[in-house]
This record gives sequence, structure tokens and C-alpha cells, in this order.
Amino acid sequence: MKKTFVTKPFLPPLDEYYESLKEIWENGVLTNSGPFHEKFENALSNFLGLPFVSLVNNATSGLMVAIKALELKNEVITTPFSFIATSNSIKWNGLDPVFSDTDKDIGNLLLECVEKNININTSGIVAVHNYGIPGDIVGMESLAKKHNLPIIYDAAPALGVKLNDETILKYGDLSVVSFHATKVFTTFEGGAIISHSKSMKNKIDRIRNFGIKDEYTVEQLGMNAKMSEPNAALGLLQLKYFDSILQERENIYKLYKHGIDPSSGCRLIEIPKNILYNYAYCPIVFQGGIKARDKAYDKMKSESIFCRKYWYPLITEQQIYSSYKGSKLLNAEKLSQQILFLPIYPGLNRNIILKIIKIINEK
Repeated sequence: MKKTFVTKPFLPPLDEYYESLKEIWENGVLTNSGPFHEKFENALSNFLGLPFVSLVNNATSGLMVAIKALELKNEVITTPFSFIATSNSIKWNGLDPVFSDTDKDIGNLLLECVEKNININTSGIVAVHNYGIPGDIVGMESLAKKHNLPIIYDAAPALGVKLNDETILKYGDLSVVSFHATKVFTTFEGGAIISHSKSMKNKIDRIRNFGIKDEYTVEQLGMNAKMSEPNAALGLLQLKYFDSILQERENIYKLYKHGIDPSSGCRLIEIPKNILYNYAYCPIVFQGGIKARDKAYDKMKSESIFCRKYWYPLITEQQIYSSYKGSKLLNAEKLSQQILFLPIYPGLNRNIILKIIKIINEK
């Protein structure tokens, strides 16, 4: 039986990518801000309408570089309801993550819980646009300003998402997006850091390149987080197809939305009306909790349909973070037992979608 996974990357026609590879071979430049890197960085900046974009080799490196660039110290408030890379980037920088609870519906940080965890050792906030859906980012900006704290947004799946017709990547001091193969936009591996000044972009660009200032000077501690030419070439080509990718994903999302019976005890996460979503994921909530969720998961797995339980277990349930809870995480714990991600990607067979809907509606 053919397997269906929760996602599958969109890849452009191979002959188009081959033309880019031929040019790379002719140039003989594979990395270190080559011509494709510069073209893609500029094209992405134009696409977003944001002038300061720094490409990186992956979003985890991007988060690590972002934390270093803002010179965070001691404690950083973050979410337990995310992929492990969010907290790992904090810990890798020698800092202590302090986990705050989320809202009940989407899983973004709850402002009142964030504020309760702020103390003299708090140096910043690493928040997440969970599933690519922003929370109260205006409120978060006000809270951070009140306490003089910088915000980094782990915006890994959020490329193309807009709030009131403007990219959500304009919020926060820095935002980091991912171009991993599981995302709506892929460069095989890759990502980008969005900053808001030329001086910060220059600082980020030095940190991602070992801290090198010029041929003879290493100005600060850095790492190798540069994007290669083959990755950048794919990214440049992907921009050409991005709108059609999102349209296909939206069509699949709507099939699920219209097909799932409300009486089944399941519902799709509600997208706020002022959000233009990129349909990075299709998360459904099982009101019956973990037993109902796992029953559906196991049934689909028996049909070779492999869904994912994002985010289960919570980061704080992993042994390396079990001692870092900042406060009670009741909302995050409940969500982690209720949510299942359904397959959504361009080219997904309609019959598979209908089979998934049938399994869910069978209760």
C-alpha cells in the first residue's frame, strides 16, 4: 500500500533547476554570498517588502544567530508548545529557557503568563507563530516595550502569512523563517532572519560567517550559518511558483473543512478573519482528547496514512527540559493531547483526503 505522509515538498521542474546548476558549475562559486545567494536574498526582500533579510543554512542556525545578535543573557521566556529547535537554540547559547503557558485555541504564548514570568534575569522573549498563525502580536509588542525586552519570533512556517494585508515578519525585533523540506517553501534546507536596520543586518551577516569582519579581522564569536548557492538557486526558482503552491494547499484545506462533520467531535483550528494564512498545516482538534486523537491516528496509520501529533509531547516533558517549567502549562498540555495534523501538500490525491475525512467522521 502506498504511503501518504503529512507533507511532501513542492519541487519545480527539474530542467529549470538544472539551468541554475549549470550556471553554478560555470561560475565555480558554491558558497560565501555568491551570485545566486545575492539574487535570492534581494528577491525575498522584495517579495516581503522588508529591506533587511539575511539567508541562513537552516532556521535553527537562524535562531541561534538571532539570539547571539541581540546579546541575550540569563533567562529567555519561551513556549513549551513548539518544535524542539525553539528551546534548543536558547540552550545552545548557554541561556535558560523559561516556559510560559499558551492560549487555549492556537497555542501561542499567553501574554498574562509571559508577564508573570518576567523577572530581573529575563533578557528577552522567543515566541512562536504557532502553525504559522500569529497570536496577539500587537499586545506582545506592548508588553515587551513595557519591560524593555526584545522579541524574537520563531516564524518557521510563516512565510506568506499576513495580518491585515501585511507580512507578520515585520513584527518583533527579529523573525526567523524556515525553508526546510517540510515547509510550504523549501530550499532543501535553509532559512532567513528578518531584521529592521542595516546595522543589525550587518551584525547578523558577520555572525553567520564566523564573526568575520574583513580579510584580517574576526570581530566577534560567530558560526557557519551561510546558505549555499544550490540552496539559494532553488529558493529563487520557488518564488516563481509560490502563489500556486498556496492556492493548492488552500483548496485541500477547504475540502477538509467542508467534509469533517462537526458532530464527529473534531474541528479544524479556526483561522482569525484578519489573517491571510499560507495553509502550512492542517491541524484538527479532537474534543475527546488523547484517546480520540490516538484512535484516529492509529486507524489512519493502519491505512498507510501518517499524520503527526504536533506538538506532543510538550518540550517540557523531554528530560533535558523537565526542570525548566516557569509556571503551570495547563492550556499547552491540553492542546498537545488534542491536536493532529492531517496531510496537506500540492498533488495530494483527492481520494486520500476523502478517506481521511471518512475515518474522522466515523468517530
